[in-house]
Amino acid sequence: MSYTWTSLGVSQAVLLTGNNLTSGPYAWQLPQCSISSNPYGGATGTYGLFSCIAITYGAISAVVLFYEPPLGQGVLLGFQTVQYPNSPSSGWTPWLYIGTNLVLYAGDWTGSLWQVSTSSAIPPGWHMAVVEEWYSGGTYYLALYLDGVLIGQSSTTSLPQLFGGGGPYPYHNIGTAYSRGSWPNTTQTWFWFNGNIAYVALYNTTLVASAVQSIYMGNRVTIGLMAEYVANNYDPRTGIWYDSSGKGYNITTAVVTGRYAPKESILWTLGTVGGVLTIY
Repeated sequence: MSYTWTSLGVSQAVLLTGNNLTSGPYAWQLPQCSISSNPYGGATGTYGLFSCIAITYGAISAVVLFYEPPLGQGVLLGFQTVQYPNSPSSGWTPWLYIGTNLVLYAGDWTGSLWQVSTSSAIPPGWHMAVVEEWYSGGTYYLALYLDGVLIGQSSTTSLPQLFGGGGPYPYHNIGTAYSRGSWPNTTQTWFWFNGNIAYVALYNTTLVASAVQSIYMGNRVTIGLMAEYVANNYDPRTGIWYDSSGKGYNITTAVVTGRYAPKESILWTLGTVGGVLTIY
């Protein structure tokens, strides 16, 4: 079975190389919006893009294509009330991360920890993770996929932070988040991803299993697509990561001011998702 992402435009570049686990410095802050009315009873105010989508549409799916180096770990997607280098006194969620035990976690905070995870460490190589969170009939749902396969799903009737519980959360990031407290197998401070990211896509709906599998096989799914960040569309000179969805959610802010992640050309090892990363 062949895994090629050329139709997604990610066969020529990867971003975010060489991060220190606790100090980075390479990560991106997502655009923000103002929520003036929250139908879930959560806080109003300024939110980052994950919550903007979830609160407005009642669902979000996030797709991340990443390279896991040996001992790769850190937050792929996350959010909190303040931005690095500050430490929040409350309100943070490493939404999707690879733990210090190399297990992949997806989760939120509802007054207690709410997570789904792989049963063991993920191997080095290319992977595609999908985290989904949605509301239906008084219940919130969470699902995690890895490499096109559903890992698990969970539900709660308690309000998650993504939907505004204890919010608002203005700072939503790709590549780092704060991780202190009950979150298992983290650095218990800012937790930076030390691998490579090639593609991030955000949807305003849950993706059916066939759509997840289709993306994993290299097809671009556009139904519900709200923002799409392809490594080829990142400018390392300015730090701007252009949104190729057509919605205009360009990323213009680096988490660490002036520290713009390098963009590396790569040679994909086709035919296996665990191919070797070759910089040339």
